[in-house]
Amino acid sequence: MNSKEKNYYNINMQKILFVAYELHKRGYEKLRVEPSVAPTGLAWRCRFFVNSIQEKQAIIVSTWIGRISEDDSLEITKSISELTDLFEKENMDFLVKCKGESHEYVEWFGKMINNLQEEELPYAFAEYFSPDDYWETTLDNKIKTLPNENRYNYD
Repeated sequence: MNSKEKNYYNINMQKILFVAYELHKRGYEKLRVEPSVAPTGLAWRCRFFVNSIQEKQAIIVSTWIGRISEDDSLEITKSISELTDLFEKENMDFLVKCKGESHEYVEWFGKMINNLQEEELPYAFAEYFSPDDYWETTLDNKIKTLPNENRYNYD
């Protein structure tokens, strides 16, 4: 692949983050995102989760979007709104638990995704990187997280 070719895998996976933010705007502010790198280092993983006193539940959204894209050499043509509608329709039982307010997290998350470059993916941890007060990215950038955010990582 020459350096000018687009990495549609990363572009499609990044859409997950924008779906999360759109869900936040729809009132699912308790939805949190945990991106990571697979142990092989060859795949990016992402899960949405809600962490409440009652329960901890998660959905692996990188698998979900993988079913939609089917081909890593093509960009998903659905808009973020269309992808969000689809996710909402398929996962309402989970999303009901995400209703509520978490303004500080939503504000941080919105700023974080708007600072990502095209094809750049963040990760909270990988085999060689444990959660801290920042996330790393596929472009070797560091993203400062909210204080004590790493308490949400790992089950």
